[in-house]
Amino acid sequence: MLKVKRSMQACMMVLLSFWIPACLAQTYPNKPIRLIVQYPPGGAIDVLARNVAQKAASALGQAIVIENKPGASGLIAFEACAKAPADGYHLCLATGEGLSFNPFMFAKLPYDPNVDFVPVIDLVRISGVIISSASTSYDTMAGLLETAKRKPGSVNWATFGTGSNPHIYLNWISNKARVDITHVPYKGSAQTIPALMSGESDVSFVALGFVLPLIKSGKLKALAVTTPKRLPQLPNTPTLAELGLDPGTQNWVGIVAPAQTPMAIVNKLNAVFAKEIKDPALIDGFLAVQAFDPVGSSQEESANFIKADRQTAQRVVQATGIKLDASN
Repeated sequence: MLKVKRSMQACMMVLLSFWIPACLAQTYPNKPIRLIVQYPPGGAIDVLARNVAQKAASALGQAIVIENKPGASGLIAFEACAKAPADGYHLCLATGEGLSFNPFMFAKLPYDPNVDFVPVIDLVRISGVIISSASTSYDTMAGLLETAKRKPGSVNWATFGTGSNPHIYLNWISNKARVDITHVPYKGSAQTIPALMSGESDVSFVALGFVLPLIKSGKLKALAVTTPKRLPQLPNTPTLAELGLDPGTQNWVGIVAPAQTPMAIVNKLNAVFAKEIKDPALIDGFLAVQAFDPVGSSQEESANFIKADRQTAQRVVQATGIKLDASN
């Protein structure tokens, strides 16, 4: 009789293991969701987060509240996400900086990219462009590098933070071309553009859509694009690969959740975000304008992509020699 009772209990546990996640997915969400973003308001990626969140919120029937936590190479945002409850109501905008590059640039992190998060979705690839102020004397990457060689330290490269992708590209190009370029960090891309427009800084690397109108109007100059192929928006602007300066990585944005978030909820979120990121209205009205390429991969594909991207990041960081201190 005791054996039968234990057998029935075991069966009940197995049934509950399937029923509880399914029940969670059916009732989720029943309150607003928080999405942590590592950049300040106004930048291209912040605007992307707000557009995608608005679409997904409509589909989920609950608001998705953006919480900006900029600074410290994304450490502040990712630490907050790692320590948040794993309940499906706390998400984090994922980037290559936070999940791929930081593990190799910092000796110690306040979060573990390998164990503290579960990937939800890979949203977009970003078309980046290296731009210069209209006041600079050069119109090409060759001109930039020639100036940097002739006057070491005279060229100021604006980035949206130490350890950011623009900072990584700066170090990669400087090392490959053997030039000395001065790093000038800001808190976000929304701050780097005024710095270029005023002549406070000379060069930067940002998402194309954020500055394309300024390039078209002649207020900024496009020196190179960081995509595998030339962009239709800038057909005369060469890729870094053509110039022998490509690190072999491309910016991306996704979403992760704290580890132990129920997979039923993760999969539900993946399905919603995957559908919304491929909505023609979002593509035509925002993504195409910003030169963001929608991905919308499955949860498993997103996890595999992050693993592969981390391997590329390790190679690039080792080559550039960037080492940062999380306490600074």
